[in-house]
Amino acid sequence: MPFLRVAGVPGYDLDLIKETVVEVLDECGLQWSGKKVLVKPNLLGPFTPESAVDTHPTVIRAVREELHRRDCEVLIGDNPGVRGYGMVGRTAEVSGAGGASGEDFINLGLRPRKLELKSRFVNSVSVSSEVMEADLLISIPKFKTHMATVITGTIKNSYGFLVGAEKARLHSVAPRPDDFGELVVDIYSIRPPDLVIMDAVVGMEGNGPSGGRIREIGYILFSDSGGVMDLAMCHMTGVDPPRVATQRVAAERGLAPRTLDEVDLHGELPVLHRFRLPANLIRFDPGGIIQRLVNKRISAPQMRVNRELCTACKVCARGCPAGAITVDDYPVFDYDACIACYCCYELCPQHAITVGRMMRFLRR
Repeated sequence: MPFLRVAGVPGYDLDLIKETVVEVLDECGLQWSGKKVLVKPNLLGPFTPESAVDTHPTVIRAVREELHRRDCEVLIGDNPGVRGYGMVGRTAEVSGAGGASGEDFINLGLRPRKLELKSRFVNSVSVSSEVMEADLLISIPKFKTHMATVITGTIKNSYGFLVGAEKARLHSVAPRPDDFGELVVDIYSIRPPDLVIMDAVVGMEGNGPSGGRIREIGYILFSDSGGVMDLAMCHMTGVDPPRVATQRVAAERGLAPRTLDEVDLHGELPVLHRFRLPANLIRFDPGGIIQRLVNKRISAPQMRVNRELCTACKVCARGCPAGAITVDDYPVFDYDACIACYCCYELCPQHAITVGRMMRFLRR
């Protein structure tokens, strides 16, 4: 039976976090000494620790120090969602992950490996070689919402296995939320983590994973199953698990339990009062019924640019999987090409892109 441990942690105190990490590493049943361990945090892009977008550096530091104490060879890295020359280094610096990782931080995009994939969407993908070479994999996701997948927990964190433009390519072949959720599970299945440590000390609600509202939560969660961890997220946020495509598909494939009764639970798992979910019309229209009944002009995604915040950095254009954005002085959106993946919204480092009036209306 998979386990789930819930530890109350009121803030990012290194000693307190290390104390809980030590207990779990000692009790999880894994052999650590002499092992090559890949630590995979959630590093979406160059966001500060206070923004609650990336895994907090204190959690990364605590895990790293305890793995070294157990004589492990430690590798720490991610493939950020923001693409471009030098973006891995900039993300590591701004997020604090680089400082927390020291000499163990690596660029996971330098050694791609093409793998066959059992998926109805694609036959192969390029992933980081380190994912396949590590003896053990520890996933450290951030407790957040996501415009396309409702939550972005452990299963979605594995999307960072993909190298370079692979993320954009897969967004393009599976633009609908249900299809994309299934494809994310396909990627997760390549290498499920041996241990999951979720940073839920401070998380994000609303229109995550980068532009939502910061939410004080006060927990770190541990599990030997990514499916269990995401089921716990559904419980805490008040979401029915089958409504989350990644969770529904994972349960169908035996990668996640359907209820917490199938989990060895240590500690009390809270339900967060009035937790805000993403406002996304397409997520609530899996069969396309609303799209056919409502005027296209109303239901189509409409993005807004705050020109006072926009720096014309072109991160949105580089990250758009459909090539629907051009930037001169400001971003311009081609809605005929747009696949409503909201990558531009989630990747904008200045939070200058917001959803249109229909999305704000649904949120209210």
